[in-house]
Amino acid sequence: MARATHAGWAGRIACLLVLSIALPVQAAEEEDEQLAQTIAGEESSEDDLMAEFDLLMEEEIVYSAAKHQQHIAESPSAVTVITREMITATHCTNVACLLRQVPEVDVRWVTSAYPVVGARALTDAFYGDKALVLVDGREVNLEMFGMPLWQALPVHLEDIERIEVIRGPGSALYGPNAHSMVVAITTRQTADGAAEVFVGGGEFYETGLSLRVDKRLGALRCHLSGSRTTTGGWRLPDRLESEINRGRIRLDYEAGKSNLTFEIGITDISGLIYTALGPAEAKTGMLGHAFLAYTSDWLRGQLSYSILSADMTIDLPLEYLGIKMGELPEIVPFFSGNLDADVQATWAPFEGSLIIAGLSYRWFTMVSEKMVQETSYEHRLGVFIHHETKIFERLTLTDSIRLDYNNITPTAFTVSPRVALVWRFTDTQLVRVAFGQAFRKPCYYNTSTHITGIRYEPGFEGLPDFVSKSFGNGKLENENITALEAGYRGHFLDNSFVIEGDVFYQRYRDTINFYFEMNVDEFGVPDFGTSVMEFRNDGREVDSLGGSISLIYRLKKQLRASLNYTLRYSWYIADDPATLSEQGDRVAWEPMHFANLALHYLQEQGLRAGLAVHAASKSELALPEHGGLFDRVVTVPDPAKWFLSAYLAWRANLDPFWLEAGVRAFNAFEFPFHDTPAVTRPDGVPLGGELIGRRIFLYFRGSI
Repeated sequence: MARATHAGWAGRIACLLVLSIALPVQAAEEEDEQLAQTIAGEESSEDDLMAEFDLLMEEEIVYSAAKHQQHIAESPSAVTVITREMITATHCTNVACLLRQVPEVDVRWVTSAYPVVGARALTDAFYGDKALVLVDGREVNLEMFGMPLWQALPVHLEDIERIEVIRGPGSALYGPNAHSMVVAITTRQTADGAAEVFVGGGEFYETGLSLRVDKRLGALRCHLSGSRTTTGGWRLPDRLESEINRGRIRLDYEAGKSNLTFEIGITDISGLIYTALGPAEAKTGMLGHAFLAYTSDWLRGQLSYSILSADMTIDLPLEYLGIKMGELPEIVPFFSGNLDADVQATWAPFEGSLIIAGLSYRWFTMVSEKMVQETSYEHRLGVFIHHETKIFERLTLTDSIRLDYNNITPTAFTVSPRVALVWRFTDTQLVRVAFGQAFRKPCYYNTSTHITGIRYEPGFEGLPDFVSKSFGNGKLENENITALEAGYRGHFLDNSFVIEGDVFYQRYRDTINFYFEMNVDEFGVPDFGTSVMEFRNDGREVDSLGGSISLIYRLKKQLRASLNYTLRYSWYIADDPATLSEQGDRVAWEPMHFANLALHYLQEQGLRAGLAVHAASKSELALPEHGGLFDRVVTVPDPAKWFLSAYLAWRANLDPFWLEAGVRAFNAFEFPFHDTPAVTRPDGVPLGGELIGRRIFLYFRGSI
């Protein structure tokens, strides 16, 4: 059925591409002039126009929704922009914390070192593998596990210029893993010849250090940065749960309207994460990448190579009915590498047309002495075409389609379409209707790995062979999502007040779940010959209906207030024994309501302050009773929560230098809450979320 649906929409999109007339491509000067008139209105004076234009420009221009620069009023997707000013004026010390304040985005900390991030519906409370994360256009999701390491992104918060969050499917342009959201991070450049430093520390072993230097030598710009962050747990305050060290060298050569970039980066990691089976600890680990990119008016190309080397310890008891059957290997070492190539061309064949076409390829491999791979190499190939047309002066049609191939899943080819209609019925108001399909390709661990080196207890001699044949399932299909959404955006009160609203309906199909069936013989002893333990495309067929409203008020440049509220209702289409849920039941592990309020007072020099409130309704989660792989599943409640965070800083401009000192407080009044529920194993170790406490973080930043 899914394949037939894809084929039908492929035909419809092809017709749209042939019959429609594309959006005009304008020179940069004309775009800026038109944007300024749209934002400020015809009655504004020229001085007021430019002041308002400078204020709103960063938030009103987006790049990721259609893979080219456009005003947010023309975006085919719901997009939220986090600017550099917002990044500095925050209580947050990491990207995941920033994303919590975005409407429709749900962020939950499983441990202090491991967050889960999802949009609209997580479809999993522990493994946030439905989001695609890009840094300067390079995918940073781990092919091994299918998810990004949010705490070990290759850039420190001080290195980020802006973050664009596409809320909804993005596979029509970005392919696998752009399942329910895309987070596009753009790094920053400091002033020529300047060096910036950031140093901070606070409660629970949280520290941050960043040093960055930029220097221009004619047409060549050189960048060097290094950073270190550590985090300790709320549950065990004397334990260091993550330690991240980063180094990055970047060279940009500008030649007219083209740019050539070369970058090398290394990230040394240690800390807690969640694998597809349960909690694990990276005793040692290293992420590295080399990146080469070319950009011009009509052509973009990039080539990158990334590696991941780690020694993992998986904390997963092999027990049945309280009886220990064996142990996983103490250390599971592995090495993975992937080569990525992308090229994209923009074409304006005649006035009023814009076509963007692209091709991408990924090669991946993994080796481990403790895992047997069914497939040694993985290949991914994708091709897309994006087309825009202005049907009338204020009505814009966007249509995109992408074809992806991989050699892992039985259905090798996947079609991802997207169609959006944007009507700007006044200069400052618009409505948007969009349809799209997207997918997540099963990660390498889901399909191709089997753990060896299992130690068994007497009487359970068949356990090692049973485990080595389990887990990886080469028959897995892609996880799919079909989404229909509508949105409104309007500027009022001389553009100082912005209202944005969205509604969405999403269908999640073929979602991968861990399936386990332990059979016993006539004596009640596990029969490993007939038992099953593997990943399958079943158990979480979900429909989700929801929406959000967001209000933003700017009083000149000093004061900004924002409020957003999200409502979602998800329900099961089929029975799900793994989560104790029946057809029609609400997905109880998703909070139905969550909201954010933020107030900021910013000055170029002097006082800078802010306040943020987050609230979410109650949820429930089905977990193994004692945290073991073979335990029965029980329901664990997680009550409603709300907490307050704040920051306070003072900035001094000492031309040509500047200095800022401040304090950031997450959960300032230490309200007790869990982001995810937890069960306690017989040895007293909790499985799942921590009781999240307060973090006070003092920092200094400045240029030298």
